[in-house]
Amino acid sequence: FIDNNGDGQMDDLNHDGRVNIADAKVILDAVNRVERAHPSLIGGCGIYSATSAHGPFTHIDTRGYPARWIGTGDS
Repeated sequence: FIDNNGDGQMDDLNHDGRVNIADAKVILDAVNRVERAHPSLIGGCGIYSATSAHGPFTHIDTRGYPARWIGTGDS
């Protein structure tokens, strides 16, 4: 997750006044742009909503084939 202010939580990346899964989607959109520009970096990207244990976050990997998922963040 992106934490420019150092508070240990995802920043409000879409500037809507809330920190939620929509902010994780901003990172997903960036991943999609990078993969279009650099196909050798294609891989997985999952976005997860906040739970009582953590805020929203994005999982990124370079597995070599496209994969996308939306998770709840719960095990």
